[in-house]
Amino acid sequence: MKKVFAGLLVFVLLLTGCSTKEEKNVSSSSIKGRYVEMDVSLPEEFDKSTVLQLTKKNGMPFLYAFSSEGALTITGYQMNNDGSWSEDTSEWLKSDSLLKASFYEPEVFEDANGNQFLYYFDLEEDTLKANLFRSTDGTTYDTISPEGWNELYPESDNYYITPRKVTVLEDGTLAALFSDGELSFYNKENFSKQKSITGQYYVETIMAPADKSLILGQTDNHENLVSIDIYDTTTYNKTSYPYQSDFKGYTYTYFDMNDKKEMALCDTGGIHVLEEGTSTWQTIVDGTLTSLSMSTMWTTGFVSGSDNNYYILYSSNNGYSLMKYSYDKSVDTVPSTELTIYSLKENATLRQAAAVFHKTHPDVKINFTIAMTDDEYRKADRTVKEDYIRALNTELLAGNGPDILVLNELPADSFVEKGVLTDISDIIQPMIDKGELYPDIMKSYIRDDKIYCVPARFNLQLLCGRTSDAQNLTTLEDLADYAANHMDKTLFGSMTLEDFITTFAPYITNKILNDDGKINKEKLVSELETLKSIGGNIGIIDEYKGDSEYINKNELNLVDKTELNLSECSGFNNAIYPIGVVELIKGSYTVFENSFTSSCELGINQASKSQELAKEFISLVLSEEIQKDDFYDGFPVNKKGLSLNAQEDRSNYGLTTGITTDDGKDLVYTFEALNKEQMEQLIQNCSKASNRIVKDEPLLETLKEETKEFFQGSLSAEETADLIIEKANVYLSE
Repeated sequence: MKKVFAGLLVFVLLLTGCSTKEEKNVSSSSIKGRYVEMDVSLPEEFDKSTVLQLTKKNGMPFLYAFSSEGALTITGYQMNNDGSWSEDTSEWLKSDSLLKASFYEPEVFEDANGNQFLYYFDLEEDTLKANLFRSTDGTTYDTISPEGWNELYPESDNYYITPRKVTVLEDGTLAALFSDGELSFYNKENFSKQKSITGQYYVETIMAPADKSLILGQTDNHENLVSIDIYDTTTYNKTSYPYQSDFKGYTYTYFDMNDKKEMALCDTGGIHVLEEGTSTWQTIVDGTLTSLSMSTMWTTGFVSGSDNNYYILYSSNNGYSLMKYSYDKSVDTVPSTELTIYSLKENATLRQAAAVFHKTHPDVKINFTIAMTDDEYRKADRTVKEDYIRALNTELLAGNGPDILVLNELPADSFVEKGVLTDISDIIQPMIDKGELYPDIMKSYIRDDKIYCVPARFNLQLLCGRTSDAQNLTTLEDLADYAANHMDKTLFGSMTLEDFITTFAPYITNKILNDDGKINKEKLVSELETLKSIGGNIGIIDEYKGDSEYINKNELNLVDKTELNLSECSGFNNAIYPIGVVELIKGSYTVFENSFTSSCELGINQASKSQELAKEFISLVLSEEIQKDDFYDGFPVNKKGLSLNAQEDRSNYGLTTGITTDDGKDLVYTFEALNKEQMEQLIQNCSKASNRIVKDEPLLETLKEETKEFFQGSLSAEETADLIIEKANVYLSE
């Protein structure tokens, strides 16, 4: 094993990046052979209550099915060499005394000596307790209670010490990984604790014994793999090997060893193998060409078979599916055509569409150029984003660049004026005319009977309140009048000027611009007075103290601190929290200014050599097939897609959260999925959304800079308007 692990010191993931135009069409006759994805039939029909676990036995996939239909049962299925399944369930797993009806995350595993273990949680008085059983003969079993398990955490009345993941080493030593990051080892005789290691965060999907070592995957706070750690279980010395990936989306990594004792990793970027004696990870399966990149498919298991194939178990809202990845020497190593997409950040809807598109266009590979990781995007200020935009501009104006652009935060209007974007009305207008897309949303994107960009998803701007008054506060003017008549109330909580402008100014930008794109002074003065009336009640402060910034933005403040809250709602699942709070306090909500924001605006580069293919892809993105799923990135713009999305079974959805009151009391609340009435109300609100809100960053920055003295009372609205116009019109003209 040392040979294999030594190769981890230096490696590169060969993930696909953005290619140049000259690279886009590759001859399919030159190089052949790659792994392809195939659907594998499961042994039988499982209902939604069945939980499946993928493991490996005799070098081939082995499935455990945990079913709670009436009496709780465990059934094992062995895959045969011909792809068929045979039931193979050890007698001891058939015992009625093993599992309770409240079981959670069950797992069966074996040690190097063939001893079987069953680990699961059961719910006891609203808390989870750990259960571990072992069978040495396949017929009888004993209960294992390692030192410290199921004891209460210090200073806790209802949370027990329970491992997230358990495995057994070659010598019988038990290893357990806990939620707080602790890794503990237990004596095989009496299961007393031998060693504890803290200070790391390991993901439970990479925890595997290998000879006299324990392999673990260390992650960052976004659960992206950053290193492989190998512990010598004799000395407990650790060797750490950095892991790097060019994939900028969410990656949840699974691990297995193949028959050649090579390490294999599976994440959304693909399947990667470290060949023995090498120092480079090879991507043998490109995730963008498979279900791995689909936002509706979640990896729940990964094994390498002795038949030289790889198997991945997926779960979705429709149940489980098993995919086999086999080498096919007859197909092109790389699809002959490439379609490129540029975005500042990841987008789940587009990843889903790309995977679906490839299934019907196997000769097309869709490459994503993602400028920033999710974490980088969250931390990036305007200057950082402008650097990326400037580089993109240079490429586009030179007649190069990607085929498809995600235009959010990009200068779309400028692109139109410079002839960078293609008119796509030939595919969008028929969808509008047929009633497939929401016309009130789409009309914001029509310019002189042409359409240069189109939204794939949109968000609603919800104003939530403690009383029925909130539902009547539909405009900034309504809010200003309400603020003037409720000076004794704490409406939103204090904000800095920067946050105040960021929150409320986007609602005035459409109102203050003339048809020529210049600012109308009279309208600006009026809107500034309206903002000042609202700001005067809120209380504009210089800076936040402690965690007051977070507290002031939390919807739960409506319980006892504030009267109103503005919340961006990005889908039916996301709506559970704000609407749940409104229901809790017996309040009301409205779609403020009848407004929406786009979370995925798409346009086609005029210089693209694949115009028709790009249009076909955008048509797919807007179709019912893609729009019907909820990816937490906005509501569907497709009417039928929205309806189907609303009908999704969300009975298992919910959220628990809490706050600490001023007197030190902890309040915990649980919110369930929206009921039918709440869903229908939200659908009606979506159908009425018509006011497109564009967060013009340079204009917002100008407003932040030039309104300080106005809100302090040093300048009048007219004087402030002159300063804003002088500065902003220069920008707007450019």
